[in-house]
Amino acid sequence: MKKLCVLLCIYLFHFIANAQTKTIYAFDLVNGTTDSITSIAFDTSIVSDTTRYFTGTFNSNIENLNQNLPVTNVYPNTNFAFKRQASLDYDLNKYPIRTSVKIFNIHNDTVGGLCSGSLISRKHVLTAAHCVSRVNTNILFVDSLMVAPVYDNGTFNSNFNSSYVNKIFVFKDWRISGEDLAILELNQNIGASTGWLSIGFNKVDSVLSNGTFYKFSYPGTTLLHIDSNHYNGDSLYYNYGKIDIVDSLFIGINGTSGIPGESGSSLIKIVNNQTYTTYGALTYANGLRHSKINNREFYVFQHIIANDLTTVPPVIPENGDYVIYPNPTVNSFKIRSANRQSSMDVLLYDQVGKLIKSQTAIGVDQDIDISQLSNGVYFIKIISEGQSTTKKIIKN
Repeated sequence: MKKLCVLLCIYLFHFIANAQTKTIYAFDLVNGTTDSITSIAFDTSIVSDTTRYFTGTFNSNIENLNQNLPVTNVYPNTNFAFKRQASLDYDLNKYPIRTSVKIFNIHNDTVGGLCSGSLISRKHVLTAAHCVSRVNTNILFVDSLMVAPVYDNGTFNSNFNSSYVNKIFVFKDWRISGEDLAILELNQNIGASTGWLSIGFNKVDSVLSNGTFYKFSYPGTTLLHIDSNHYNGDSLYYNYGKIDIVDSLFIGINGTSGIPGESGSSLIKIVNNQTYTTYGALTYANGLRHSKINNREFYVFQHIIANDLTTVPPVIPENGDYVIYPNPTVNSFKIRSANRQSSMDVLLYDQVGKLIKSQTAIGVDQDIDISQLSNGVYFIKIISEGQSTTKKIIKN
């Protein structure tokens, strides 16, 4: 009897400590097919977890976001600031701001603003399910989407590519009162350049709520009884501060209100400008209630994005050859060779053979700045140890 009891206790512990994720549908917008992901096992005894964030290859510039809780220009009886246009205070080209995206719906060749979102891998965006699916159903109301990083003042950012959406992931039988979350899979790895946020969950409410949270979004409607700002969805806004709503379904801030167009935007916990984690996407305007990422959502999302949480470096070439990367590029490129200690002269020519730039590079992976050049095709002549090689690069 004692042995049976021990075996039963072990079985019950195993049953309690392990669970499986809920089914999630994958809608393929390119092929018009639907697939599903089921039965991703996870350990329910794990209290918290996050994916890795990445600051991007565009440059190493990280914005120094204020970590002190706001006391002025805040919603009454809160420590959460009113919205303010992000470009007034921050450089939109810096991380993590550049992980913010505006989502566009394309219908009959007409592009219309839809929602907000955040890059969470090199080709995945976190947003709200109600941005793409009819409320409380698994029926999509979109057939073509595009996302644009740090779209601002009605202009696409020239430093970062926009991308169409290949797939949409939403939970089976999701509800506006829970699991109002979606992942968009892009056809371009734009997150490799911008970087991306980590996603996370934490079962300890007091730990989750402690700290400073930022949100970046695209409010699209002027509602003067709620907010004195005039919005039309053409610019990125931010607000930040302390959250005080943490329950099984939502995280948010009592006494605040969102604006149409902000749906899908993240609530990002930033710790000492060293970690950047989103814990949910905006569902309800009232109280800025964000659908919370719990362990069930986290582990299926982690499964979806796992292969795109690393940036793949170029293979080291053989036989003295060189690799130019990234190519195409925006502001700079690097040269990789098998001889990591070699010195090389780098000569850059335009298409008519005019020398534009020359530089000596020591070793490999040294940045060659071409940010001041016009977009187009250029030729790179690499001279090292008496040998020369010519490569082509595209700047866009």
